[in-house]
Amino acid sequence: MHYMTHIPLSTKLSIVFTLFFVSMAAIASQQTHRIIEKQAADFVRDSLLNSPGEDTQIEVRSIDPRIQVPVCPQGFQFESPNFDPRLSNVSVKISCPDKQWFLFTHVQVQNMKQVVVTSETLSPGAMINSGNIQLADIEQSRLRGSAFYSLEDIRGARVKRRVRPGTVLTESMLCFVCKGDRVTISAVTGSLSIQVYGVAEEDGTLGETIQVRNISSDKMVLATVAGTDEVTIKI
Repeated sequence: MHYMTHIPLSTKLSIVFTLFFVSMAAIASQQTHRIIEKQAADFVRDSLLNSPGEDTQIEVRSIDPRIQVPVCPQGFQFESPNFDPRLSNVSVKISCPDKQWFLFTHVQVQNMKQVVVTSETLSPGAMINSGNIQLADIEQSRLRGSAFYSLEDIRGARVKRRVRPGTVLTESMLCFVCKGDRVTISAVTGSLSIQVYGVAEEDGTLGETIQVRNISSDKMVLATVAGTDEVTIKI
């Protein structure tokens, strides 16, 4: 046999109001956390960083929701006693002197740069085109070598080794003229322009000087890479 337990209406109302106020307190606490997190980010940006650029990203670690943040009538104070501009992680002290209360949080500062990366796996000799590269925001401390900042700058170049998707392309990975390529050698002096064919004896990127063998004379010349399969010499 089952018995129904009768709960007085006043008790039910008391439970409902208790749950309501607990819920409202939790929401208010979360809002306070978000407010001081934003203030910590503003403190780092406005007081610690020297003219941060548009590519600077500032992210505050979320404050533990179990931490009770008091009401601070005079406003919270922010400081970073051991700030080092060379480091990406900043420790920020948030305090309320009126209540003798403080906590530490961490702020991550990243200086991003938009560079060219691969959008798929490329094998040695693969030609760069609009379908296998894209622009991506990369933290500057991760950049090694001479990265490219425009898709147009490297279309037509070829990769010299296998690269995975998301790889930041650098000059050392590419050749506009690759060793063994047949190239056009252009020699310009005044109004006179001469063109002959040659074979590249080494890899080269735009503006780089490489050795090229003149097919007609079988002589070696130093030439500047001017484009895909094209080099120039001075005479």
